[in-house]
This record gives sequence, structure tokens and C-alpha cells, in this order.
Amino acid sequence: MSKRFVMGLMGVALVISGLAGCGQTTASKKEQSKPLNVTMPSELQTADPNKATDAYSFYMMRQTTEGLYRLNNSGKVVAGMATKVVKPTANGKTYTLTLRHNAKWSNGDSVTAQDFVTSFRRQVDPTTKAQYANRFATFVNYSAVQTGKKQPSALGVKALGKYKLQIKLSQANPSFNYEAATEYLPVNQKLVKKYGSTYGTNSARVAANGPYVLKKWNGTKTTWEYVKNRHYYAAKSVRLKQINVQVTKDPSTAEKLFAAGKVQETQISGTTIAGVANNAQLKSQMRKTLTTAVTLQYFNPRNKVSANANFRKAANYALNRAQLTQKVNQDGSQPLLNLVAKGVTKDPNNGKDFAVSTGNYTRHNDAQAKKLWAQAKKELGGGKQTITLLTNDSDGTKNVAEYIQSQWEKDMPGLTVNISSMPLQQQINKMFKQNFDVSMFGWTGDEPDPTTDLNLFMKGNSVNFANYNDAKYNQLMTAATTETNTKKRMSLLKQANQRAMQVGIFNPVYQQAQVNLVSKKVGGIHYSTFSVAAQYRYAYWK
Repeated sequence: MSKRFVMGLMGVALVISGLAGCGQTTASKKEQSKPLNVTMPSELQTADPNKATDAYSFYMMRQTTEGLYRLNNSGKVVAGMATKVVKPTANGKTYTLTLRHNAKWSNGDSVTAQDFVTSFRRQVDPTTKAQYANRFATFVNYSAVQTGKKQPSALGVKALGKYKLQIKLSQANPSFNYEAATEYLPVNQKLVKKYGSTYGTNSARVAANGPYVLKKWNGTKTTWEYVKNRHYYAAKSVRLKQINVQVTKDPSTAEKLFAAGKVQETQISGTTIAGVANNAQLKSQMRKTLTTAVTLQYFNPRNKVSANANFRKAANYALNRAQLTQKVNQDGSQPLLNLVAKGVTKDPNNGKDFAVSTGNYTRHNDAQAKKLWAQAKKELGGGKQTITLLTNDSDGTKNVAEYIQSQWEKDMPGLTVNISSMPLQQQINKMFKQNFDVSMFGWTGDEPDPTTDLNLFMKGNSVNFANYNDAKYNQLMTAATTETNTKKRMSLLKQANQRAMQVGIFNPVYQQAQVNLVSKKVGGIHYSTFSVAAQYRYAYWK
């Protein structure tokens, strides 16, 4: 499903300003040659949509690669490469889409149905080793292709003509439109054939069909450019000719670049936020908002200490999430109640927010933490125990990790908590190799549905890193995937959420907030709940 790794204190943001067309009375609507300078919190992993796993590569693809649908500047699903948002047939399991005849790649090639077919089959093909092949889990024959029992050509997608695409699902997918707008991205079939596994490893080995073209990126650089795509079907509506991007991991550096006028959009976190809040000029350009992105911990059940259920429960009770979000983060983030963030959707059975309806499973209780830890120590053979908390190296995440370290060691005497901090991609690699004790990571999804978070714990999900298999949980989730009654489906998902909290392999920490600095000289920069990045196609100089 459409989920991506993000660094701690990073996520998506709500729409907090007007529509793109507002406030433009004094601005020219013609193309503007002055470049916009922005920052990115981390390096790009890849420009290949079939292999991307991190949010930042998708931030880039939001500018360069357009799917069948897209999200507009208010976060609403609208037609993209397809001429319209279609209604499925066959009880919600068949989508027949007509593509724009005027859609082209940046190299001049037409965007065809076969580009989508090539992309979808390539991602599910086990030889591609795509870590997120399960984005296509609802497609006909997905499992058979993934396990090598059938060829990729058996996947439920085919071209009915140069500009007509048919997708067949094994079951109706309530989130299909959102995934078609954010996850089901095409590749240029000619370039894939030419470059093979090196497609998208640098800006010269990928083509764009979106508003901008990726330029001057060699696969490892910390700077690159987005240059207006002259072949884009809606190029006339794209105002800025160029966006300059630089990776800036340190929020203090980001704030200084912004204050000096060297960048017009950036993200800040940690203690930098408090400093900005005390600066009247910068505060007026600060946008702080709660998001549906989450920060979680995964306890590796293959590690002696983290496999212990009483240790996991003690670790949960020991965290004072209210203190963490208010005193450490200081960015508007909030404690998670369970695996699903507030604001994702409502429970149709009672009208409450789904997270609230599920219940609060993260209450702080020092006494209970100490009691459970005493039991865990007996089960672990007594004595001193050591565990390593794996995190990424962003400033905000380090502060959170140190707070967790202090809380765990306070409530669990005899436990030593080491912190292992590293670049996000290295952390992701260690998690996929199951080389960790407890890992703390950020996660964001694009669907207004609880499965955006709950699928994490499913058997076979690549982000269920040690593939922990809880039969009851999987039974509930499987039943929910085939349930057509909305109320019954949501009830099953709520039970699954509650079961996941009882097992405790995933420990919810907090619901992320994103803090941006956006220059008052720039308009059209917006953030929406289920859109992970601003879309520069709407940006303009005032």
C-alpha cells in the first residue's frame, strides 16, 4: 500500500492556506525565470518508482512523475495521465482507463498504456527485488507472480490499445484512487529496456512525464534541480522554470539559510522551532500543523530482550508521550493512541475518529512499567540487560531517542539502552536485513483508510521486518479485505488495531507534525494531509 519511510519529526501537512489561484492579483501569470531555492531533509534513494522506499524520493517524483491520477493542490484526487477519474465495474474490481493523447515524456516519447503495464509488472516481478511490490497486492495474480508461480505478464494489468489501460483486481480496493494518484507510477519503457536495473540511478537515466524534469543528480549528490518539462501536457500552467534543491539535515542550518534569504522553503524541527517562534519576522512565515504521519518502534522478536512481551509492555508504559511531544518535540506533534493516527478516517459505527474509537493503548504509568520489567528480568534470567535503539540521524530524532533512553533506563533498572544513529537509508537497510533490536522510524501513507498503518503488521508485509505472524491479527485483516459492508469492515479493522496493541511488536510513539518556513515572497506552496510534499507546479513569485 502507499506508505513510505520518513525521518522522525517529518511527515505530511494539512492544507493551511488558500487555493493556488488566490492572492495573485499583483503577480504576473506568465512564466517566471527566477529559480526557487528549497531544501530537502535527506538524500534521494532513487529516481526509479519501482524501487523507491523512502518519502524523499517520492517528494522528488511528486514534481517529475505523474500517475493515472494525481493530487491537486488541495489534496483532492483528479485526473492525471488518465482523461478522467473512472468508476470501476465488476463489483469494484475492474478499471478501464483512457490516457491523454497529448501526454509525453520529457524525451518526447508519448506516454502510453504500455508504460504503465511495464512499470506494474516490473515492480511485482520478483527478479526486480522491489521492497514495495505489495503496493499491487490487490491486483489479480499478484501473489502467484511474486512467488514465481506465474510470469509477470499474468498480473492483472494490460494495454487494450496505445492509450487504453485495463486493471483487474482480485478484490475491491477502497483506496485505489489515492494509490493511482500517488503510487501507481509509470516508467518510460524504452529507457527501462535500454538501462535495465540502472534505470533511475541518476538523472540521465530516467525520463519525466510530470511538470518538472530531474537534472544534475548523479545518484549520490546532495544538490539537484527541477527544470520545467516543456513536453508536459499542462506546461502552460507551470509558472517557475527551475527549482534548486539542496539537502539540509540540520534544522539550525536550514533556519539560517532561510533567514538569509538563500532558500524560500525549508523544514525545521527540534529546538530550532522554539527559536523561530521567538523571532517575529520568521514566526510569521512559519507553518506548523499536525499530520497523519506516525513515529513507531518495531521490536525485533528475534532478539532476546525485545522478544519478551513483558519488556515490550514495560517499554510502552514507561514513555510519557505527552511530555515527549510538548517538551522535546515542541512542534505540535501529539501522542499516538494506537497504530492509527487521528484524522485518517471516522468509524461509521459511532461517528468517532477511528483512532479514538479504537481506544488509548499508550497510557503512561511508571509503576506498571517497573512491575512488568521486574517480571521480564526474571524471564530473561535476571542481571543486567542491554538493548540498542536504532534511529536515523536527524536532529529531532536524536533528541527523541535520548528522551526514550532516559525513560526506559529510569523505569527499568539494570537495562542499558544504547542509541545507534545513522542516515535514513542505512537504517532502512538494517531493518530490512533484520539487523536491529528496536528500531524507531517514521511512516506516512496516502490513503484516508486505517489500512494505511495497519497493513504494517500483516504477515508478508515487507515492513513487518521480522515477518512476525500473529494468526488472530492476520485473520481479522484478511476478513476486512473481503468485507463489502463498510460498518462491518471498519469493526474488523478496529479489532485488528486492538489486537496489534495487545501483541506489542509495533509500539506507537507519536503522531508527527511538520514545520515549514515559506517565504512571504512566494505563493502557491501548500501541504495537504495525504500529500507528502508541496507541488512546485503551483508555486510562483508574488
